[in-house]
Amino acid sequence: MTVNRCVCHRRSFCELAALSAHHGWTTLADLARETNVGTGCGSCRPYVNAMLITGATHFAVTKVGLPPQPCAPDPWET
Repeated sequence: MTVNRCVCHRRSFCELAALSAHHGWTTLADLARETNVGTGCGSCRPYVNAMLITGATHFAVTKVGLPPQPCAPDPWET
């Protein structure tokens, strides 16, 4: 199973990437201010940062302290 959204605020990384590109948001602080992403439990924060840096919208679940790694979408998402 991939990490592909902020669960607390029900926003997919695909949606957030499009919003970021459209509005010129480049930081987690920008996204949090405008969409509330990352302001709930906070577990999406490293993934959102990785999305902003890499453009990837799907990530393998990572261990604490390791950076998120982009991966292919789950088969049921294609």
